[in-house]
Formats: sequence, C-alpha cells, structure tokens
Amino acid sequence: MLFINPDDVGALGFVDGDRVDLISKWGEPDGTVQERWAKDFRLVPYPTPRGNVASYHRETNPLIPLNHVARTSNSPVSKAVTIRLERHS
Repeated sequence: MLFINPDDVGALGFVDGDRVDLISKWGEPDGTVQERWAKDFRLVPYPTPRGNVASYHRETNPLIPLNHVARTSNSPVSKAVTIRLERHS
C-alpha cells in the first residue's frame, strides 16, 4: 500500500486503488544516475501532506542503495526519499 493525499491522487491522474510502481534516483560517484524500483503498490487515499506519500519500510527498501547511510549512525537514509510514480503494468 502507498498512502497518498486524496488531492494528489487525482492531480497525478490516478484513482483510489490504482496500482503504481515507485522509482527513486541516486547519483553515483562516477556521475551516473541509478534508478531503483519498488513495484506494484496500491494507492490508498490518506491525509498525508500534499506532495508526500507513506509506505511500510520493508516494502520500499529496494528504493535505497545499501551504501547510502547516515555518517554517524550508519542507518539507511530512508526517512525522506524523492520518488516518482508510474502506473504499474
């Protein structure tokens, strides 16, 4: 499930219950950009802030490279990840 503001659902061209894939982009040291995917999430309207979504941690782990961690705690940078949504095919 992907919890999304009800106004964002329609603004993005989706409806309640649509299935989407989540895509994040990460810059690599060599200057390339890596896309990472988490597939087949059902949109669930929920009172999140506009422009924000929420999901369960384990389901979205593929969106974050293993080497992207906080310097001091060494925990994954999963608190705020920029994504785009694409219709699941």
